[in-house]
Amino acid sequence: MITQLITLERDVSMGIAQQLLIRTTFLLTAGLSFNQAQALTHYQSGITDSEWLLSGDIFSCSLTHPVPHYGEGQFIKEAGEPMKFVLQPKNEKLGPGQVYIISQAPDWSPGSNPETLDILPYPGYGLTVEVGGKVAERMLTSLDRGRHPVVAGRAWENSKETVEVGLSNINFAPAYNEFRRCLSTLLPVNYDQIARTAALFPLNGVNLTERIKARLDLVALYVSSDPSVEYIYIDGHTDNIGSRRDNRELSKIRAEKVTAYLLEKGVAAGKIISRYHGERYPSTSNNNAQGRERNRRVTIRLEKNDIN
Repeated sequence: MITQLITLERDVSMGIAQQLLIRTTFLLTAGLSFNQAQALTHYQSGITDSEWLLSGDIFSCSLTHPVPHYGEGQFIKEAGEPMKFVLQPKNEKLGPGQVYIISQAPDWSPGSNPETLDILPYPGYGLTVEVGGKVAERMLTSLDRGRHPVVAGRAWENSKETVEVGLSNINFAPAYNEFRRCLSTLLPVNYDQIARTAALFPLNGVNLTERIKARLDLVALYVSSDPSVEYIYIDGHTDNIGSRRDNRELSKIRAEKVTAYLLEKGVAAGKIISRYHGERYPSTSNNNAQGRERNRRVTIRLEKNDIN
């Protein structure tokens, strides 16, 4: 009998019908038969030990769910980055092959079929399973609707055995509400995205465009939010059209325009180091119009404290 082929390791029981439904979905997607996959091991927290733990600030928000006897799952959203989900094992449970991200219906809704959200390769060796973007967001939506996302794959010690790791929706709702509040406070960019900025200018131009101002607004916002940023280096440059003396003066004016704007936005003067170089340090060749356009620039570089 089919039921004799299934073994369960779990802290909270699920109906046999639901188990067979999700197992059938996994096997059909994986191209396996019940004879090939002889056992099913399921890891999931129970009613009494299901936890969702929130941590975060303006740089990153995370929602962590311990999975007994397996490890933990974590939804992470960093400033300026897409949502991601990471399943971190404590030891080697999942073996190499493919893993399946499945949204399973709750027990009280037996007529709803499991939904496959993603299929991805997995090398095994106790590594994390990571999905990002829309799939991670759909997993969160699934939990919010009372469903159970499941990560399923082959067992490490026996390729004919299926391992499932389920995320319980018990106690999820209050933690998710706090998680969304944390998301609303995230900065629009992270350090890596803002640490290097180049403001380009037209031929002989010195005025800041709306596009440049929008970028400088992000620089000012980030610097005001991250006290570890010690210096902002502002370097003015030009192409090689005109005399060196005129180009040096032009690069100075451009650097001063950027500096003045950041000061106006509240950046401390002591953090800013402004320099100008004329045509001396081109970023690319001045032999064509495209190269000269890229060289007519002011670069803004952030530098953090070495706290280590």
